[in-house]
Amino acid sequence: MKVTLSILFICFQFAIFSQKDSSYFRKEEIIHDGKLYRKYNNYVTVGPGYSFSSIRKDVQRDLGIDFNFHIRRIYFQTGVIMSGNEFLSNNHLNFKFGAGLRKENRKNHFAFFVGPTYYTGVIGIEDSLGIRPQFYSGVGAYVSAQAIIKLTYDIGFGIQPYLTLSAKQSQGGIKLVMFFSGSYRGPKRNYNPNVRNYH
Repeated sequence: MKVTLSILFICFQFAIFSQKDSSYFRKEEIIHDGKLYRKYNNYVTVGPGYSFSSIRKDVQRDLGIDFNFHIRRIYFQTGVIMSGNEFLSNNHLNFKFGAGLRKENRKNHFAFFVGPTYYTGVIGIEDSLGIRPQFYSGVGAYVSAQAIIKLTYDIGFGIQPYLTLSAKQSQGGIKLVMFFSGSYRGPKRNYNPNVRNYH
């Protein structure tokens, strides 16, 4: 619980710090290949992966989706990872919310997030009566990173390694993800008032 509260405090400090940047322009746009894109944009990553768990013998198959949004220059991430012995055979769900930093250019996207998680799952326990299910839930912490190669300015693919820590389970893995941003604003016009840099 102390770790989770500390992470929430860090997220809060990120948000406060982001409000003090007077150079931030919410509607700032860039021009790429004759099209306008919003510099500060929200995006989604989604994809499958593999992970190792401290309480399971088999490699876990993961499916995850994250919505990444911003308050000024600081980015936040909310999402879910579903894990199981096979894809779509769920034995563990991890819900997360974190704060982080993002670096983006015309060819790449990089980001790093940290925050608390809420997890729930089931594991088989063997006793004298056989194997019975044991359900569990709780809170923990996670860190996650993203490295994306762009196909267009707002679409790409890449990797997303992550690590979750809790009293019940430690789990680390990597996902192959697709990247979709909401940055596209339309074709370049003769007059583009929100473009500050034309290089």
